[in-house]
Amino acid sequence: MKIENQKSYGQNAQFSGGQNVTSSQAELPFVAGGLYVGTLGDLVVKTIDGSQFTLTNASGYIPGLITHFLTGSTAANVVAFK
Repeated sequence: MKIENQKSYGQNAQFSGGQNVTSSQAELPFVAGGLYVGTLGDLVVKTIDGSQFTLTNASGYIPGLITHFLTGSTAANVVAFK
C-alpha cells in the first residue's frame, strides 16, 4: 500500500472502509477513494487538488480522490469509500 497524503488515503485496489455522508458534512473525515450514489441526483464535490464540480444525474460508483461533498447536491444515500 502506498500512502498518498496526510489523510491516510492508501492507493489500493480494495476499499478499507466507508461512511455514509450528507452534503451538510462539507469536509469528509478522510480522502475518499470514490463515492457510491444510491439515489440519482446532482453531486457537488471537491477533489484533492481543489477542483470543485457538479456531476449531473450521478448514480452508482463515482471514482476519484474526493475531500468534500458539498451543499447543492441532490443525490442521496451516498457512501464515501476509504
